[in-house]
Amino acid sequence: MFFNIVSIFPEIITDYIQHGLFSKALQKDLVQLKTWNPREFSKDKNGRIDDKPFGGGRGMLFQAEPIINTVEEIKKQSDTHVVLVSPHGIPFNQEKAKELQSKNNITIVCGRYEGIDYRFENYYADEVISVGDYVLNGGELPALVIVESIARLVEGFIGHKDSLEDSFMNGLLEHPQFTRPEKSEFGDVPEILLSGDHKKISRWKLKESLRATLLRRPDMLEKRILTELEEELIIEIKDE
Repeated sequence: MFFNIVSIFPEIITDYIQHGLFSKALQKDLVQLKTWNPREFSKDKNGRIDDKPFGGGRGMLFQAEPIINTVEEIKKQSDTHVVLVSPHGIPFNQEKAKELQSKNNITIVCGRYEGIDYRFENYYADEVISVGDYVLNGGELPALVIVESIARLVEGFIGHKDSLEDSFMNGLLEHPQFTRPEKSEFGDVPEILLSGDHKKISRWKLKESLRATLLRRPDMLEKRILTELEEELIIEIKDE
């Protein structure tokens, strides 16, 4: 899996990926990542890539040409799927991460200031993605969110496949988890988790996942085709 990140602050990206599982994946060559600074592809002698928007308005815009030049250089080296991160994009979720994993080579363009001249998006972006309904200073954090979500799906990135079974992977939020000590002033571990009865434990985990999803993200259940057991557990939860 190869990622290209277009950013005027490449150090934000390179610093982050030097830690944890991503660093190990890079060492094993499971994933590859290269940053591209569009200032290097500006025709301005000082590397300027922004200007005031036509029609007035606050702030500055990235010019389309330096970003286009950067992407064209990337495309000379490999076929790549170009993603622009922006608040007006389609929502990013686990299903989108799985879909993007199949692309093998992805370029993510990070905006700053008031955004990028629309001509880049219109002619060069394959899709526009948003990581949430809020405003950030730039596209670097959204890019890292997208990259890590996809990279975790690459075989070998996670040491144990069971670790992939986190929230959203099976369409539900994750159940509560506990570790030592078994008893404390802040509460005790549920007895069922100490029982050794794997069938009952599995049922408890599913029930608590359903409970968390029902309370916090009921919209996820609206899209889900419930099994007979899940319907039974939801009735139990509502009766409690």
